[in-house]
Amino acid sequence: MISDSKSTPMDPAVVDRLLDGLSGDDDFRALFVKDPRAALEKVGYKAGADAQLRCAQVTTLAPKEEIAKTRQALAKYLVSSATSMTVIFNFEAGRIEQSLGRE
Repeated sequence: MISDSKSTPMDPAVVDRLLDGLSGDDDFRALFVKDPRAALEKVGYKAGADAQLRCAQVTTLAPKEEIAKTRQALAKYLVSSATSMTVIFNFEAGRIEQSLGRE
């Protein structure tokens, strides 16, 4: 799947794979921190070459438990927002609720 992160919401199946990895797979989480673009491609999301992928630019990735706790809200946001991968802090530890406007 090729997506333009600035104009296309994420496919629900891709979102499920992404959140599965972030909430339960240590190897995937390490890849997401080291090379977010490669991690996103691994779950089926290919961002355009000019996409900044700000959501993936985290200082400290949220713990698996925090992602699992907010999974439903994250999934809803990612499949409904055309700017989902361009918002900073979506996966930042302690900032997920705030980035989703739930705080």
